[in-house]
Amino acid sequence: MNNYLLFAITALGVAATIQYYFGLKKNRWLGKTMSVQAENLFMPKDTEYINIGGAIGYNFTYKLREPWKEIKGTFTLFPRHALLYMPISLVIGGSDRFFLNLYTDRRLVGEGHIIEKRHLRRAKIEGLDEMRSARIERAGKTFFLYWRYADLKEKLLATLDAMPEPSSLSHFCCYRDNKTFFLYLRPVKGEIAGNLKAFMDQCPHYFRQEKPSESQP
Repeated sequence: MNNYLLFAITALGVAATIQYYFGLKKNRWLGKTMSVQAENLFMPKDTEYINIGGAIGYNFTYKLREPWKEIKGTFTLFPRHALLYMPISLVIGGSDRFFLNLYTDRRLVGEGHIIEKRHLRRAKIEGLDEMRSARIERAGKTFFLYWRYADLKEKLLATLDAMPEPSSLSHFCCYRDNKTFFLYLRPVKGEIAGNLKAFMDQCPHYFRQEKPSESQP
């Protein structure tokens, strides 16, 4: 075998081993960082984590207190441990991602979305063309607001402006039909606490205000 080729193969193997070690360590740290931030904020009654591929990420479920029922979510991590796959992941837009669905028994006023422009084609929202919409610029990015069943423009603007790191927001949704909120973040250095707190502070604003019973004084 050509000596240069042998050297290249050996060097690649050493580099891949080093990258695996440090990438695995970084992803484990990021996973721990995000899970701690989420638990500190939501204060769940019970937690469950299911690994979805070594250093790739986890599915998680949190049991919550009123007015919430539970959270079901996923965080996936950039494949820092896979030297050969990292360039491919970069080309297809790979990054750390954090998703959650927050469930409640409360009735919601309508359906509303905040969608970052780059994510708009992937969102696949039924009936999007039938909704009212607005285009907003924040943190050097373009966001689209969509809503129906109620005029949610001001609530959606308030939600977006409450996010301390709007550049990491890809999609927020208030979904009336199944009493669910959805959040999709692309965090930088595992930082999600600020946007998660804003999310939780804003969600109750979408609760439908029940009218007092006529029998009440």
